[in-house]
Order: sequence, then C-alpha cells, then structure tokens
Amino acid sequence: VGAAAAEAVKLLAVLKTKGQPFFLAVGFAKPHLPFVAPKKYWDLYDRDKIELAEYQQAPEGAPAYAPQNSGELRAYSNMPSQGPIPKSLQRELIHGYLASVSFTDHQIGRVLSRLEQLGLTESTIVVLWGDHGWHLGDHGMWCKHSNYEQATRIPVIVSAPGKAQGASSKALIESVDIYPTLCNLAGIEVPSTLDGKSFANVLDNPTQSHRDHAIQVYPRSKEGVGQVLGRSIRTERYRLVQWKAWDAPNDLSDWELYDYQSDPTETKNLANDRPQVVAGLRKLLETHPEAKPPVKSAASSQKASSGEAKQTDRDALFTKKDTNADGVLSHEEFMAGQKDPEQAKERFRRFDLDGDSKLNRKEFVSSGKSGN
Repeated sequence: VGAAAAEAVKLLAVLKTKGQPFFLAVGFAKPHLPFVAPKKYWDLYDRDKIELAEYQQAPEGAPAYAPQNSGELRAYSNMPSQGPIPKSLQRELIHGYLASVSFTDHQIGRVLSRLEQLGLTESTIVVLWGDHGWHLGDHGMWCKHSNYEQATRIPVIVSAPGKAQGASSKALIESVDIYPTLCNLAGIEVPSTLDGKSFANVLDNPTQSHRDHAIQVYPRSKEGVGQVLGRSIRTERYRLVQWKAWDAPNDLSDWELYDYQSDPTETKNLANDRPQVVAGLRKLLETHPEAKPPVKSAASSQKASSGEAKQTDRDALFTKKDTNADGVLSHEEFMAGQKDPEQAKERFRRFDLDGDSKLNRKEFVSSGKSGN
C-alpha cells in the first residue's frame, strides 16, 4: 500500500514535466485480508468501543445455500473452521479492518497532496472507488462472496473540474459506468459497444437519477442441482435475487426479496409475502441476459481428454481425504498431509467456489491442478 503511493507520487512529478494529458491508475490492496497496518493506525481506535454487527443470522426464509460461511477468513490459521466467530475475535477483526482503512486513507492523502503541490488538482479528474463491499459479521458473514447489501454496495467518489463539490447523491450506478463517465468528462468519444453509461449528469446535479436499478451476480452450489447463479438487482427500495441453474426455466428458480425501507438489515426474505413486488422487479431483471455457463476456451477443450485421467485421480484422492465419508472436505481434512500448508490454505480458499468453508467433490476435482 505504501509502496504504491510512493510510486504514484514519483510518477505524478514525471507526468507533470511532460505537459500532456495523462491517465494514472493507482491500486491499493487494503483494506483486505490480512488486516496488516502500522501500529499507529490501530491506536486510532478503542477496541472496547467497537460495535458488532446488529443482525448476525441468515435472513429468515432465505435459501439455505444463499449465505456464505466466510471461507476466505477461515483459511487463516487462528480462525475457527466452523461456527460463529467469538465476539472478542470479531472486535479484533473489525479493529484490524478500521486500521487498514485508515492506513490506506493516509496513502490516498499522500497522492492527492502531491497532486495539489504540483498544481494539478484543478485540472485533474479523480475517481476513488472500491471493487466490492465487505461483510463484517452481518448475517454472521465475513468478507465478500455474496449477493447481499454489504458485499455488493461500493464506495464511489468523483472530483472533476467544474462539477459539484462536497455533494452526495443517491443515484444508482454500476462499476461499468465509470469508464464511459471518464470518457465523457475528458472529452473522449464513448465507444458504442459498452454496457455502461456515463453518469456525468449526476455530477452536474446530484439530485438527478441515473438508473432505475443496478445488477450484480454471484454463484453458489445448491445440493442436488450443482452450481446456480444468483442474479441480483437493486432498486432504490428493494433487492431481488433470482437463483437458478444455467438454462433452467424460471419456475425452478429460488427468489429473495428485501425491503430496505422497512428492513435495512435484511432480516427476512419477503419474496413469498409480496408477489406483486417480485413480479414488477422481475420485469427489470428480464432486461438482462439469462444465466449462462462459463465459456470454455479452445485450449481447455483440447486438454479435456488428458484431464479426464487427472480428474479420476483427484476423485480417488477426494474419497481418501474424506475421512468421515460425509461427502465434503472440511478445512482440516483438506489440510491433512499437505507439504506446503501456507500455499494449501490459499488453494482451499480458491477451490471453495461457494464460500461455505467446505469442498464438495465437484469443487475439489474440478478446481485442483495438482494432487493435493
């Protein structure tokens, strides 16, 4: 994080000397696991005063597979592999998250201060955004990997010459809208093939609307069905999630509906209680493409025949590792006998496609590239 800021500060000085328009992307990996930051940023917060998530259960009436089990977090050695995270550990985690946020905030400040020192602030468009949200114990979940509000809502801050300052907006935008917005602000022709659309008008007037809904998708594994895709749309008031397998008819879908006006913490799935609301939101969802299976490259198809033998070997290895014969591998079962435990923890997290902190046979066989 600090190195990225230092490099950006150097590059800004170089770009200033060229006297030409420039584009500079600066990426910060924090806040992200592991929550590592210098002590002075931890000292900004009193752990005893940190509040825990208000609602730490799965939404009532939600499909059993819709939530996730914090698999990314549980891959770390001092985390329980199953069950609730103790409250003391929750506070430590949130403390680390806040420290990481403040550490990153300082690095962003270094970059913006250098922009100011070089006299470039008034002529430069700056966009600060995150690629996903983060569960901090709400619904009993940690990290991302869900279709719920905390994981799908992202921060977006835009500073542009001649645009409104110090204002906020409730307009719905999507990440794909950032690129055409930058094109529009910079006077560059916007390609006609983009999915996104510029929200530059919102920067002129923050009270304007932009989209009537935003879409986000994430997959899960449903017992007896296999992988299903959750397509989620968010309007100003509601979130609707449709879960179904690739090419399955709509009548085989599972649905979730949340009302942020009456239930901001998503305590209850209202899909069965409000069929008319679901029907109206489904019309918005139907403007988007149906769920489709992952696209396989030609190279992967050529390797299919040789991969069959490897899959057979991994299938046998799964059976061997599944010591309690329950059809899934726990973190402990997967880690048993690993010769590279640190790398194995990362493999477990990567293989755990549905984020439930367990590997089913399909996840283990299809994800693995080596016999461990």
